[in-house]
Amino acid sequence: MLFRRIVVIALFSGLAGGLALSLAQRWQVIPIIAAAEHLESEKVEVAGSEASEHDHDHDHAEWGPEDGLERILFTVLSNVLTAIGYALLLVALGAAASIKFGRAQLNPMSGLVWGLGGFIAFFAAPSLGILPQLPGVAGAALESRQFWWVATVLCTGAGLFLAHTLKSHWRWAAAAVLICVPHLFGAPQPDDLYAGHTAEVAAQLSALSGAFLVATGLSSLIMWIVIGACTGFGIRRFPPTQI
Repeated sequence: MLFRRIVVIALFSGLAGGLALSLAQRWQVIPIIAAAEHLESEKVEVAGSEASEHDHDHDHAEWGPEDGLERILFTVLSNVLTAIGYALLLVALGAAASIKFGRAQLNPMSGLVWGLGGFIAFFAAPSLGILPQLPGVAGAALESRQFWWVATVLCTGAGLFLAHTLKSHWRWAAAAVLICVPHLFGAPQPDDLYAGHTAEVAAQLSALSGAFLVATGLSSLIMWIVIGACTGFGIRRFPPTQI
C-alpha cells in the first residue's frame, strides 16, 4: 500500500510538473533554441564536398520528430516522464525523512522547500560547472559530462538531505563537503565552445547562451515548485503513517 500510494502521488505531481515545464519552455526556451538552430545552419563548412554529402546522408538516416505538433507532443511526453521520475524521488525521500528520521510530514509549504532543494541539486549546482547546451555550441566528451553531472547531483542531493534530516551538529560540515567536492575536481570543458563558427555567429551564440541559462533555469524552477507543492499536498492528504 505504501509503494502504491507513493507511485500515485508521484504520477499526479509529475504530470502537473511536466505540463508546467512544457508551458514555460514553450514561451521561454523554445524560441531561443530555434534562434540557435538558425545560427547553427550558418556554421562555416571546413570539410570538402564529399564530407558534406556524407553528413547530409547521415542526417537523413537519423530519425527525429517533425517540427510542429509532433515535436510538441514528444517534448511534453518527455517532460512529463522526467517530472514523474523526479516526483517519485521526492515523494520517497519525503516519506523516508518522515518515517525513518522523525521529520514532520510534508505539506504544500514544506513541499516547496523540498522542490527548491531538487532544483538546486538537479539544475543549479550542475550549471555552475556545465551550462545548459544550445545547438551549435560545443561541449566536452559526453561521457565525462554525464559522469560529472551525475556525481554533482548525487553529492548535492545527499548533502542537502543530510543537512535536513540529521540532528548532529556536524551535519552542516558533512553537507558542505559533499556539495563542494564535484566543483573542487572541476567540470569537463571543451577546448572551443564555438568551433567552426564565425566571430559574429559566436558572439550571437554567446548572448543566446546567457539567455538560455536564465530561461531553462526559470523553467526548471517552475517545474520543481509545482512538483514540490503537489507532492506536499499529496503526502499531507494521504500521510504515510495512515497507509
